[in-house]
Amino acid sequence: MAEIANKAATQAQPQSPAQAAATQPAPKTAQAAAAPAPAQQPDDGAARNANDAPPASSPSRMWLETIKAEYQSLLRKLHERVFDATREQLFFVPTKEPAALSTLTIATPNRAYGHDYRPVPCKVFDWALDQIQEDFSKFTFVDYGAGKGRAMLLAAEHPFAAIAGVEFAAELHDNARMNIAQYPRSKMRCRNVECVLVDAVEVGPPDGASVHFFFDPFAREVFAEVLNNLVMAYRLKPRRLYLILVDPVATDLVDASGVFARIEPSQTDEFKLKLLSPHSVTVYRSLA
Repeated sequence: MAEIANKAATQAQPQSPAQAAATQPAPKTAQAAAAPAPAQQPDDGAARNANDAPPASSPSRMWLETIKAEYQSLLRKLHERVFDATREQLFFVPTKEPAALSTLTIATPNRAYGHDYRPVPCKVFDWALDQIQEDFSKFTFVDYGAGKGRAMLLAAEHPFAAIAGVEFAAELHDNARMNIAQYPRSKMRCRNVECVLVDAVEVGPPDGASVHFFFDPFAREVFAEVLNNLVMAYRLKPRRLYLILVDPVATDLVDASGVFARIEPSQTDEFKLKLLSPHSVTVYRSLA
């Protein structure tokens, strides 16, 4: 495997999605069912509040959902056409167009759990990374589902020790490698950048401190395996790890890991993410 893969990722024993899901704590429904709930006295105030709330299918609820969807669509267009425009011009292979996995060459059983490629908005990436107040020269950045290389090269604008992308679709991997080769070196504060063609469940974290980026690349089952690899590696050798989750699929698994704690964004970052981001962002830091 290429040099950066040896530095930035170690191989871990792959598990099936079912095995990874099995490692998560079992729900305590049986205990809850064993103890009968005490009788509740009717609460007239609670009943009034419940009656006042609009039902899920009410016109007002549907109107709010429509407004929210239209606002999210407007934000996506704003990022693509305005915020991303200047940096998108730097890529040799355009990164802004989505790509369906059904049209790509993928040689892994986890194909069924993968999500279609879509680029992370540049500003959303910046706002997420701003929540990590560290000397990046001591960290490796790892992008899971690297796609055409946008997030990797946005990360290269910062002085990371190394940057690795993990991609399982051959065509996207080729696009990422082409973009890395042609990206203006004057924009790169880290030039130790490489994308490897491999299934994410087969890759463990770097030996040292690292930032792990996920823009909803795969389903919960695969994320559980990747998270399990990170947790096991951390328990063998505690070190500082960060997770950046954009449109996360399983924050409950991270919360229950006993290894990571959420980072509360600053008021400024929270304002940007809530009002100007078309995607949700959650950032975690390891306890060590």
